[in-house]
Amino acid sequence: MTTPERRGKEAPELPALTVTGCLMGFFMTVLVLIGPALLWISTRFEPGDDDGLVIVAMGAVFTIGGLGTVGSHLRQNARARETHRALDRKGVRATAEVVSSKRIWVDEVSTPTDDVDLVVTGPGVTTFSARVLTEDVGRYETGTVVPVDVDPRTLLFRLAD
Repeated sequence: MTTPERRGKEAPELPALTVTGCLMGFFMTVLVLIGPALLWISTRFEPGDDDGLVIVAMGAVFTIGGLGTVGSHLRQNARARETHRALDRKGVRATAEVVSSKRIWVDEVSTPTDDVDLVVTGPGVTTFSARVLTEDVGRYETGTVVPVDVDPRTLLFRLAD
C-alpha cells in the first residue's frame, strides 16, 4: 500500500495517566513546599544577615518556579483533556492499517517502544498516514488493522480500544 502525502497528528496523552505526569507531580510538590519553607526559615535570621537575604531570594525563586510549574502542568492537562473531548464530539471511527512496525529503545533506561507507521482510512476521512510511538510492544504488527478516532477536519487522531 502506498503512503499518502497527508500526515495526521496523534492526540496528546492525558498527563495525569503517564509516568511523566507522576514525575511532574512529585517535582511540583517538592518545589511548592520548598519555596515557602525557605521563606519561613528566612524569618528566623537576624535583620541584615547576608545568609537571610540568600534564603529569602532562594525561597522566592522556588516559590515562583513552583507556581509556574504547577500552572504549566495544569494548563497542559486541561488542553489534553479538551483535545480528547473534541475528538469525542467531532471524531469519526475509522480504521488504520499498520504499514510498518519497528522496535526502538528510548530513554536512558532503554525502554522498548514500537515505532508504528499507519495508513488511516474511513467514512468521511481523506486517507492519510500517521506515526505512533507505543509502549504496547508487539501489539501492532505489520498488516494489522486497528480502530482509530479521527477528526476529519484537522486529522487529529487517537488509537481506539
